[in-house]
Amino acid sequence: MPELPLILALISIAFYLSILTFLITGFLRIKNKETGFQPKVSVVVAARNEEHNLKNCLTSLLMQTYPKNLTQIVVVDDRSTDDTPNILKQFNSKHDVLTIRISEIQNGISPKKVALHEGIAHANGELIFTTDADCTPPKDWLTQTVPLFQEDVGLVIGPAPFTEESKLGNRLLCLDNFATALVAAGATGWNVGVTCSGRNLAYRKSVFEQVHGFQKINHSLSGDDDLFLQTVKKQTNWKINYSLSPNTSITSSAPKSLAEYIVQRRRHVSASKYYSKPIQTAYLFFNLANLVLFGFLILSLFLQKYLLIAMFLFGAKLSADFLSLYVVTRQFDKQHLLYFFPLWEIFFLLNQTIISPLGLIGKVRWKE
Repeated sequence: MPELPLILALISIAFYLSILTFLITGFLRIKNKETGFQPKVSVVVAARNEEHNLKNCLTSLLMQTYPKNLTQIVVVDDRSTDDTPNILKQFNSKHDVLTIRISEIQNGISPKKVALHEGIAHANGELIFTTDADCTPPKDWLTQTVPLFQEDVGLVIGPAPFTEESKLGNRLLCLDNFATALVAAGATGWNVGVTCSGRNLAYRKSVFEQVHGFQKINHSLSGDDDLFLQTVKKQTNWKINYSLSPNTSITSSAPKSLAEYIVQRRRHVSASKYYSKPIQTAYLFFNLANLVLFGFLILSLFLQKYLLIAMFLFGAKLSADFLSLYVVTRQFDKQHLLYFFPLWEIFFLLNQTIISPLGLIGKVRWKE
């Protein structure tokens, strides 16, 4: 079929624009209606060899504006071999921080999920908040997230951007992180659970117990966030919410090198093998559509009859990408990152076609 490239390009742009329309409209549908809900909350942190970060993390949790008598801090020391245990002892001597030590992990079980499960088992809060030991939650994190738990909401996703630095690579990762945020928030706007970050996640303890914790997703090293979210949506009738307040953003350092990024990306993507078939299919065809549109543009340079239509279709793709990123970066006052949009397009293509698939190959490991 001589017109097959054109047909594939037209199908691709239609699917591509449909997905982005779904995400943008979902993002705009989110309304953070607050309630007077003020229950006991437990913040659970899984820490493994975090001697350089733990002090800042615990200090930020102790400075939360949420009522102290309604806040419990639980830290699970996952077999740390550095100074993490001593740091926890120091904090325990001065502050009310519940510390749990894990000495062994069975083979074939996700260490982080075991740590979180143990922490949640000892939590006495009605709501469970999770963050990572290398994060410093803002002081209003709990205060502004708790009210988003309306009566029918069982889980709330929070923004988890990267910390900005001056290097180009960092800016690209920061912008790409907002693309991921659009997927998380946009799907949430339609009450569809796709992805989230465990460094800024909250859910009712009763919901955790209702789905039997991480029992059905223990086979995946990662997934204490996105796979858990999808489990909640699949097995319960609870709705989900997304915090749009910049005051609830929990930042984390972006990878410092390509090797570090690939390791992190592999760990995150490894969980996608266990996504539901509809979500896997949407991801697959969205990335294929992106690749086809790039390929069609290159083909048009050799087959001039396709040049105008290829430029039009690719222009439509770029416009949709830019609008999508503008919507989410504007919400968090990060529009300046859009200056790096042209380079991000190239990064996005390479990331989705080369780097991300590496997460589906071989085994990935939790921190050593």
